[in-house]
Amino acid sequence: MKRLFVFVLFFGVFAQLSAQGRFTITGTTVDSLNNEKVMFVTIGLMKPDSTAQTVAHSLSDAQGVFQMSNVPAGEYRFVATLIGYEMVNMPFTVGGDSKTIDMGNIYMKKTSTDLDVVQIVGEKPLYMIDGEKTMYNVSEDPTIQSGTAADALQNAPGVEVDVDGNVTLRGVSSVEIWINNKPSNMNAEALKQFIQQMPAGSIEKIEVITNPSARYSAQGSGGIINIITTSKIKKNSFLSFGARGSSTPSITPFISYVYANDKFSISTYLNYSYGTDKNNSESFATILTDEGDTSTTIHSINKFRQRDHNFGLYINGSYTPDTMNSIYFWAGTYPSFGGYTYLDSTYYREYIYNPSDRSFFNDQAQSTVGGGGYGGMWYEHKFNSKGHKISADVSFWTWGRKQKGDAFRDYLFLDNLDKKQKLENHYRSLGLSASVDYTIPYHKNGEIELGVSGGYDPGLNYERYDTLVFSTGEYVLDELRFKDVRTRDGSVDAYVTLQHRFGGFTLKGGLRTEYEIYNLLVLNDPQYDVHKGYWGLYPSLHLSYRTKNMHNFKLSYTRRVSNPSADDLCTRIEYGEDGYSTGNPDLLQTFTNSIEAGWTKYINKFGNVGLNAWFKNSKNESSYQSDVAYNDFFGRYVTFTMPVNAGKSLNTGAELNVMYRLKAFMNIRFYANMYYMKSTFQFRKEETPYTVDNLGYSFRLNFWAKLWKVLEVNASANYTSKSVNMFTVTRPRYSIDAGLRAEFWKRRISVFVDVHDIFNWNRRGTDVNNPYYTSNSTTWSSWMGRSIRGGITFKFGKMELEGAQAQAQGGQGGQGMGM
Repeated sequence: MKRLFVFVLFFGVFAQLSAQGRFTITGTTVDSLNNEKVMFVTIGLMKPDSTAQTVAHSLSDAQGVFQMSNVPAGEYRFVATLIGYEMVNMPFTVGGDSKTIDMGNIYMKKTSTDLDVVQIVGEKPLYMIDGEKTMYNVSEDPTIQSGTAADALQNAPGVEVDVDGNVTLRGVSSVEIWINNKPSNMNAEALKQFIQQMPAGSIEKIEVITNPSARYSAQGSGGIINIITTSKIKKNSFLSFGARGSSTPSITPFISYVYANDKFSISTYLNYSYGTDKNNSESFATILTDEGDTSTTIHSINKFRQRDHNFGLYINGSYTPDTMNSIYFWAGTYPSFGGYTYLDSTYYREYIYNPSDRSFFNDQAQSTVGGGGYGGMWYEHKFNSKGHKISADVSFWTWGRKQKGDAFRDYLFLDNLDKKQKLENHYRSLGLSASVDYTIPYHKNGEIELGVSGGYDPGLNYERYDTLVFSTGEYVLDELRFKDVRTRDGSVDAYVTLQHRFGGFTLKGGLRTEYEIYNLLVLNDPQYDVHKGYWGLYPSLHLSYRTKNMHNFKLSYTRRVSNPSADDLCTRIEYGEDGYSTGNPDLLQTFTNSIEAGWTKYINKFGNVGLNAWFKNSKNESSYQSDVAYNDFFGRYVTFTMPVNAGKSLNTGAELNVMYRLKAFMNIRFYANMYYMKSTFQFRKEETPYTVDNLGYSFRLNFWAKLWKVLEVNASANYTSKSVNMFTVTRPRYSIDAGLRAEFWKRRISVFVDVHDIFNWNRRGTDVNNPYYTSNSTTWSSWMGRSIRGGITFKFGKMELEGAQAQAQGGQGGQGMGM
């Protein structure tokens, strides 16, 4: 025992003496042109002799920070390298009284790359965690460069985009889309057009924030998806033009031009697209009375044909007079026109109230003219190079649509019910917003963020239906379905966050306050006006840890809210031909508490692995309930929808993301998501609440390879299991895609072709199992099913600028922009 004690004591003293002669080296890699932090810079200390032996190495993180530990005292060469930047190579002495040596900012100078230079693929991780963000580096993913923003979003962890352009995150639809760190402020239709047309090649990265901090809006429970299109540009210009098309059919010619020097840059993108969509669906439904007797059976076969002409002009620019001041501006417009035809054959049988065969044919056609625009300016001033800065921005957006058409319903056996109508609908919305953000470091490892923002969103919704009186040949206003509505929504928000880094840990806490006000004015029926305001406080706490071996860990808590809209609160009945919808003035706010944990690891010569888990608990969960009731206007049982507070719900799950590099130009990527959702809700006035649970999962498998230095091959398989929401079940979806991409003439010509849904499996199906209403429907769309897509692009100029071409379509030209 004495010998063991002496040995341990000797070993401990030796280790302590050895540690006293070693040092920790820290620093921050910074872009020399704009003072932005540079991530993934390889850092090394090498012996200055002929052996050039590496003594220590590191990799800068998302804040540009690097750290090398246990470095012996001595003379070394300090080296910093990253593709696209000049190598930093300088003598460096390790020693002195302090055991931690802070090198401060290491400035990285960008290099210029011509088209003639052979392309080099770096080892930058495709996915990584940066605090609360999970980042998908789109610019590093060769499999997606010929696709659209919708295709790129599909590869972001947890994100799904359906055929209509609707975006969900982990199965939740209340996700907020940001563009370059600011809310997009687009309405649903404009946002769909944006992500379905925007080239994936213009995106630098996509940040998925599943549990947003107080820095971001507390609205919704679906999280935030931030699309970053910006890329810092050196002197010179880049021109590209070409066309994309598909067998649906569709065609999109485009041209893009970028010019930049050391202080000024401007990017333009002009495109035209013609697209068609063929949509066929079939549905079966049964309506029961309160006593459980069959009241109605319905069988519908629908054919929908749409054609659209869309134009787009997008401009953005930046001016950086010095390293401390930056100005960005952006503007765009996207007019469109088109129309659709809708044919519906419905076999409709009424058994109890006025028993009869109410089968009919519907024939409807509409023409549409619409579009929108946006613009704004963002300014940032840096007080120093240590993170003390202030920024302000103002922006606007507008969108509108006019529709005119005719509709004719021809009853097979009840000629007296035949109806012919003229339709005229106007929709218009406008958004104005402004914000100020202030960041002040209180310590070299800590900072405080403060911000305030406000917005005002007026809108118009005008719907007119004129019905033909067959006996007179005149059209008269259908006052029951006529609607003339104005909306006046506004918001004032403020937040404060405090972040501190210690060792490999980063702790960020925050508090946000929001006041939202909703006004809905029904000009043709003022008794249904809505005036409502909501105020709340929303805390957040995020902890992340990163080891020197590139293990990334995160743990977070947030409280979020979902406010009922004015439309959801309005009790005016919206009558259709065979049913109706109404609002619910008793709707409450939905509050959600979220806890998340995650881990990622970037492994040299392998790739990266990521694992995330979450738990969400919601109170007063809001959902749209489909039900049936007897209605005096129709004189029978019909279906209706109404928003309700379903009760409480929980959502827990996990996701796995693996990217394996088989070779330098070959990789396999696998993403899997499994979740469990459970909700308890009260249905009608029944005493026993209903409980619905669902175990869902999805996966994506991607393969990519580059052959003979010019040909790229990619293939992917996708599967999403069924999902359940109250009484509605969405059936599984699955598909297999494959494609080729090649570059010629020293990369000045790029060509691609791919096949979407090779086996034509993709269908959209839903089933409703309400105790008093059952239905099932299946929909096929030309955009959803098998199609062949292709395109060609011609590129001229500095390859360094390719990352910026077409980025104007994203609506912004620099960090911090909004629409």
